[in-house]
Amino acid sequence: MLIGFVLLVSACGHDACDALPVSEKIYPSKEACETMADRIYKVRPNVVLICGEVHR
Repeated sequence: MLIGFVLLVSACGHDACDALPVSEKIYPSKEACETMADRIYKVRPNVVLICGEVHR
């Protein structure tokens, strides 16, 4: 069961590697997660952020 989305940062850029959570916050929708990613891009434009699904 999908409970929300978590914001992840990729330490390897766009290469295939594990992404790490930015925080423990779970966003209720993908749009809310992407909004937070957009805010972070304004401060750190070179970071690779991914919104990943969280399942229970």
